[in-house]
Amino acid sequence: MSSAAAESGLLFGTALCISDLLSQPRTRAILRDCSIVTPEYELKWDAVYRNPGCPDYSAADDLASFASNNNLAIHGHTLWWHEAVPPALPTSPENQFQEAALNHLRETVTRYSGQLHSWDVVNEPLESADGRADGLRETCFLAAFGPDYIEIAFRQASLLDPGAVLVLNEMGLEYDSPAAERKRRQMLALLEREKTKGTPIACLGIQSHLTALEQPRRHPEFRAFLREVRALGLSVMITEMDVSDHLCPRNRSMRDTIVADTYRAYLDLVLEEAKVLAVSTWGLSDDRTWLNSFRPRSDGARQRSLLLDRAIRKKPAWHAVRGALLNKDKQEPGPGKAPQ
Repeated sequence: MSSAAAESGLLFGTALCISDLLSQPRTRAILRDCSIVTPEYELKWDAVYRNPGCPDYSAADDLASFASNNNLAIHGHTLWWHEAVPPALPTSPENQFQEAALNHLRETVTRYSGQLHSWDVVNEPLESADGRADGLRETCFLAAFGPDYIEIAFRQASLLDPGAVLVLNEMGLEYDSPAAERKRRQMLALLEREKTKGTPIACLGIQSHLTALEQPRRHPEFRAFLREVRALGLSVMITEMDVSDHLCPRNRSMRDTIVADTYRAYLDLVLEEAKVLAVSTWGLSDDRTWLNSFRPRSDGARQRSLLLDRAIRKKPAWHAVRGALLNKDKQEPGPGKAPQ
């Protein structure tokens, strides 16, 4: 898989956690298929500060050593995210929260400066339901720093790790709904505002948690959004891709075919319209998917949402993703897009 991505100038990877390294079949699959890895939990603020006042980077260090020893790039996930704040901090006075958040960002980026390919600097900044005109999610970061918190985070990260790709990562941009289209418009407005201020955002991370039988094949609204992102001079990373099969028939062969088709159609679209740096899945094998608990099937069957099955064997989805990566430079340009 990584060689197919490399032929198109991309990185391909997956999220992993330290326990994955205890399984030789899983480790072999990661080394066979991946050129970039994302720590699933180990770099998150609350994971580093499980013990208040005593940061522990040992698990993240072990993953960084594994990546370095095997010539894998690392995508840092994530510096500021409202769901990864140490429990004692949200009720702290704003000035104390500011100091703690900045200290964590500086300490983390400095520790790994020059070692990582990219950082999710801010994760999931938008939430239309919170009712703000700018679309920003009401979080402890917004409360402490104000709307400039995104600029502050990116400027700090840029100073401390100037060679890394700095990513603004968001969920739900790829869905087919009025709410998703509203979020796409809000994201474009946010990127334009930050670009005007000189905020060093280089890349938009699109999480890409897809749902089979809901994700449209053509999706003209999403296609137009990707063109506008590209026109802003930004690249794209697909950061957390998987495909929920909770709406699919129980038959395993039918499910696998539908899931594979969803991966292929989605990647064909994004790779045609965006300047994509990397494609990463949220886990490689079905035994590691979060979707069994987050979006369980009504018939009780286990999700088959990733590229490898529970025995770490390649599924139709693996071949579909590989085919899309190999097909990247053979696609016809989209409407209004100049040939490469």
